Amino acid sequence: MEWLGIWFENQSKEEWGRSPEWFEGLPEPLVYPYAHNFIEAEHRRLEVCKDPGIKRKDGELFNVYYSLSHDGGQTGLEQQGCAILQWLFQNFSPDASNIISNRFSEIPIIIHELDPVKAAAMGNALTLLRFLGAHEDQAIARMMLYPWDPRRGSPRLAAQDYEKRVIEFLRGDHFYPEEVTVFDVLSRNDLKAHRSLAPCCRTQIGFIEPLLQWVDECWPRNEEEARELQSSLRNSLADEVNYWLKKNPPKKIEREPKYI
Repeated sequence: MEWLGIWFENQSKEEWGRSPEWFEGLPEPLVYPYAHNFIEAEHRRLEVCKDPGIKRKDGELFNVYYSLSHDGGQTGLEQQGCAILQWLFQNFSPDASNIISNRFSEIPIIIHELDPVKAAAMGNALTLLRFLGAHEDQAIARMMLYPWDPRRGSPRLAAQDYEKRVIEFLRGDHFYPEEVTVFDVLSRNDLKAHRSLAPCCRTQIGFIEPLLQWVDECWPRNEEEARELQSSLRNSLADEVNYWLKKNPPKKIEREPKYI
């Protein structure tokens, strides 16, 4: 099956925005210009689908990957990719019983944000949410940070370069090996080099700052310490979610029973 992208791309319809119109090896993706549209559609899809990594479009089945940017320079929170991470945060459960949380973890992700600080903020948050919110024996999909700058050379060349990298990424083994831990991913240079958060990220995903500081200060030296720290991080994140939900009950997303 071919790979179908599900994008959050705020500038997809604007001049010099990232656009898939020059793709040759990937089908046209589903593009959401607002984070809340992405959240509503994926919430419904993940709730009812049997396999989160497969989607039917125009009668054809596709493998699914996510491609996420951070924002288009606007200040509205519905235009920030970190709002998607806030949604995952709200659906986190320490026993992986929330299907939104654990199903999201099985889908490969490309973060095509140009700003390395914002890209790392999304990557660090996704790493924590996916590894801590998955079942113990669940496969977790890989994540790639690849800055897509439509002004680099030309929009056409930039799009073709992005497509080439994405195809290479998806053609490989798109799940992490079983022995890879949350700490292995957090030690990646592109994530570890930028632990600070932009102001909007601090509003939406500020919960990751103390967790990342905790990890960096108490980096596990062996498997036993890694298991203990991961368990403590999971419980701490669950407490944070429960506290947040008591103060901010999430809005109900209407279901579409026939949605495939």
